[in-house]
Amino acid sequence: MSFGGGHTAEARFSTFETELSAAVGGQPMRMHVGLGPDTDSALITIALAHPDITDDMIATARRAFVAESVVADIVAEVPALPEEPAAIPGAAQ
Repeated sequence: MSFGGGHTAEARFSTFETELSAAVGGQPMRMHVGLGPDTDSALITIALAHPDITDDMIATARRAFVAESVVADIVAEVPALPEEPAAIPGAAQ
């Protein structure tokens, strides 16, 4: 699972708010901006519902963004695996 685009949490939040405002305002949205698939889906739902957007639609988009941001932050903190496995004494090679 890869999303977040390597951006900081602050940059992802700014991108989300920009795209949410565009969807709510009936403005064109940018695609492939590093938000997660559930967030993208929720924003598209809002855009397609314009002007009949409900508070629940916006809440769903915010929940998706928060959930996917938590995952992106965890993934960003995981150190890269070594390219070669570490030698374990006594283990068959």
